[in-house]
Order: sequence, then structure tokens, then C-alpha cells
Amino acid sequence: MSDWISIPLVAFPLVSSMILLGFVSNASPRVREGLVKPIRMACLVFSLVMLALTTGMFFRYFGDISWMDISFNNYEFYETYSWIDSLGINWTVGLDALSFPMVWLTTFLLPVTIIATWNEKYGATYFPLILMMGGALIGVFVSLDLFMFYIFWELTLIPMFFLILKWGGKDRKYAAQKFFIYTFTASVVMLLGLITLYFLQDPNTLASAGTMTGRSFSIPELIDSAKDANFGDNWFLGKTMQNILFVMLMIGFLVKLPAVPFHTWLPDAHVQAPTGGSMLLAGVMLKMGAYGMFRLPLSLFPHALYHFQLALMIIGVVSLVWGAIVCLGQTNLKKMVAYSSVSHMGVILIGIATMQPMGWAAALFMMFAHGIISPMLFAVCGAFKHHYHSMEIGAMRGMAKHSPWLATSMMFAWMASLGLPLLAGFVAEIMMLIALWHLISLDGWSIWWMVGPALVLALTAAYYLWSMQRTIFEGGADTQPPESMRGKSIPDISNPEKFAMILLAFFTILFGIMPWIALDMMDDWTKQFFEVLISIGFGRGGA
Repeated sequence: MSDWISIPLVAFPLVSSMILLGFVSNASPRVREGLVKPIRMACLVFSLVMLALTTGMFFRYFGDISWMDISFNNYEFYETYSWIDSLGINWTVGLDALSFPMVWLTTFLLPVTIIATWNEKYGATYFPLILMMGGALIGVFVSLDLFMFYIFWELTLIPMFFLILKWGGKDRKYAAQKFFIYTFTASVVMLLGLITLYFLQDPNTLASAGTMTGRSFSIPELIDSAKDANFGDNWFLGKTMQNILFVMLMIGFLVKLPAVPFHTWLPDAHVQAPTGGSMLLAGVMLKMGAYGMFRLPLSLFPHALYHFQLALMIIGVVSLVWGAIVCLGQTNLKKMVAYSSVSHMGVILIGIATMQPMGWAAALFMMFAHGIISPMLFAVCGAFKHHYHSMEIGAMRGMAKHSPWLATSMMFAWMASLGLPLLAGFVAEIMMLIALWHLISLDGWSIWWMVGPALVLALTAAYYLWSMQRTIFEGGADTQPPESMRGKSIPDISNPEKFAMILLAFFTILFGIMPWIALDMMDDWTKQFFEVLISIGFGRGGA
């Protein structure tokens, strides 16, 4: 077997989840309840097999692969199969240093999510939807055909929509509809951009061109064609059209990220979504936006990126500042975490806008680090909701006395989110600030572009520390359980929840102490990207 992607990582979770859902769809409630344990175990085993496969890929068990030596726009485990010859549509998959960390992250979060939500109600349908979500997400990251990419991009909406609609809170219908409308509308704009890109390419110039249209959806071939066309002062497809296509694609990706002012769907979706849905939404689904930026508009339209550099920097800084400020005023724990995610996505945009290799590497590592930290935060939120029957921060008072495991997990997750040294988030934030400083010194930008984000990060950290100390450690004597418990016994988290928290904490520490495990391949990929830009007469190198 040479294709280690198409069937094991994409088709297997999608097909198996649909089979499981079809099997229980006509079953009676009693029979369905009896199927929860075997279906839950099957989904866990399936996800562990996928994790073992991607981990084996990293350790080169399936070929002599060096993730640090893959040149830009070249891929490992590359496979292509003819699909619709007349239109130039092929099933094409592959992995590089941009996509592999996100694929591994997805396969890692799948079993962790299942374990963390082990006792979720209606498990016979819940766990297959989680598995389906994983397969769709991996499909986005491995697709090297524009048509495939868009199909999987939209497919991720379906399981998340039903997860929110069926397992969400009292406003779940509103949240599910808002999530779907926002993301789908932005995706339609992105689709129009992809179709325009398809028809504007020179006919019959690409190897995989369709027999009827003479055009191709192949991402590697389009990137190579754009690289040649962007040489010197030339603009691939022309200056005006490149700028228009850049904006159309970026709209789809900025909404998914999300960035201010396209972020309003995220807090509602997170508040109403079940714990597993929030873990995958924050951990991986949001990163689709940043991944799409690197894969398509940044690779195809580098001149347009430089043209819109200031706009992206403004959006990034506003997202960082606004997300942090609004976060401080929240009383709902999930909303607080959701707005902190908006702030972290601002860090990613700032890293991209620096137009520095270190800034791009910082953005990639923030995608990865936040993909581990944010699921732990939402797992904590889910455990708090499950055991304390509330999401109000005021109900936490005395948690350290009542639920020491939950309190410890919450404090650790928040420290990681704030960028505590030796934890994964710190590496990305310090790299972003260094790249931003280099941009300021190189181009003469105002020092406030540096001071503003740094000050926001510092003030936010101080506030969070004060809030956690006040709510978790103060009050709540043993004789005074939280009001939300209504006199019931004070619980702590279950063993499956403890195991999931420990796993997430372990990898947060691991990638904080040894960031080079993932960072080296990201750093080499960005350096090679900039070498390509310099070779065509664009870019300034830098930090």
C-alpha cells in the first residue's frame, strides 16, 4: 500500500462514521442506548489507529522522509487519481511541513475529545459525528486540488452544525444557524474566487488540464504557474485581478479564522456547542482559515499580500486587542475562552502581516500550539458545566477546595493560554514580537505597533491571574458549596476527564520545552517559501 492518506486518514473515518450513523438511525431508543458503549469504543479505536499512522509518518516508519527538507510546493505521500477528466478535477492528496502538523493535531485531538466527553449523552450518534468531523478536517489539510479542497471545506460544516443543534444549549438553534450562515456565505465568496481563478488561467498550460475546458484545479501546478508569472514586477493574472482574487479568498479564510469584524458567530457557537464540538472547533477548525491563507492566496498572490500588508496588520492588531478587551468583561466561562481565541487568531494575522520568515513560522506554531491549549480550556469548561451545572464564572468561588483536579487543570490551561514560559504558547508569542520588531526597524513603522500588542498581552495576563485567584481560591468554604449545586455534593472531574487533561497538559509542556519537534519543519518551510519569493524578485528576507 503506497497511499497512506486517501483511505486510512480520509475515507476510513468518513465512511465508518456514516455506516455507524446509518446503523443507529432506524434503531429504537432502547436499542440505540445499548449501542453507545460499542460505538464509542469503536470510534476511539478508529481514532487511535489514525493517530498511530500519523505518528508513524513523523518517525519515518512509512518511508525515508525528512519533514525539514521538503522544498516549497513539494509533497510527501503524494498521490493523484483521475476523477473528472473533462474538467481537470483529480483526487490529489499530499503532505508537507505546512499540512502535516495540522493533520497530526487532528488525529491527536480525536481520541482526546472522545475520552474527555466519554459520558456525553446520545453517544451512539455523537461519537460518529466527532469521527466524521475529523475525517473532513483531514480532507481539507491533505487536498491538493481546489475542487477537493472546497468539498471538504464545506463538509466540515455538516457534523459541526448537527453537534451544535442537537447537543447545544437553550439557544442552540440560533447558534447553529448563525454558524452555518456566516461560514457558508463566506465560503460562497471564496468559491467564486476559486472559479474565477480556474477560468482565468491560460488554457492547456497545466499538465492536468481538463479535456473539455483546458484548465486545471491542481494546487501544486497553479502555484508553480503563479511563481513563474510573478517573476520580477509581473503580477500573476494582472495587478487588479490578483488583488480582487486575494480579497475574495481572504474573506472566506478570515471569517473561518475568525478575525474582527467577522468573529461574531464564534462566541455564540462555542457557548452553545457541546464540549467535543468546541474542542475540535477551537483546536482545528479555526486553523483552517490560517491554513487556507498559506496554501492559496499567500502562495498564489504574494504581490497582493504586500499590497494589503497594512490592512492585514490592522485586522490582526484589532483582533488581538478587541478579543482581549471583550474577554475581560465576560461572566460566561465559555464566552471568555471564545474571545481569547479571537485574540490569539490576531497573533496569527500579525505574524503573517510582518512579511518575515520568523513571523510566518510564529503564525504556524501559534496555529499548532493554540490547537492543543484551546481544547484543554474547553474541556475544562465542559467539565465545569457538567459537574457544577453552570457556566458563570461567579460559581467557581472556592473551586480549589471543592474540585482540586478541575481547579488545577483550569489554572494550567489559562497559564498556557497566556503564554507562560516553557509552555507552547510562549514560543509563538515571543517569535511574533521579534518579527514585528524587525519589521518596525526595517520599514520605519511606529513603535506603537510593537507596544500595543505587548501591552495588551501583559495587561490581559495580569487580569486573568487576578480573576483566577479571586474566583478559584477565594471563598467557598467546605460548608458552603456553590449555589449552582443546590445543596448537592461537591464533585471533581471523572477519570476519563483527568486522563484527557493530563494528555493535553503533557503535550503543552512538551512543545513548550522542545518546540523544535514541530517548529523546525515550520521554520524550514517558511524559509524556503521566502527563498522562492526572493528568487522571483519579491521579498526582503529578514528575521
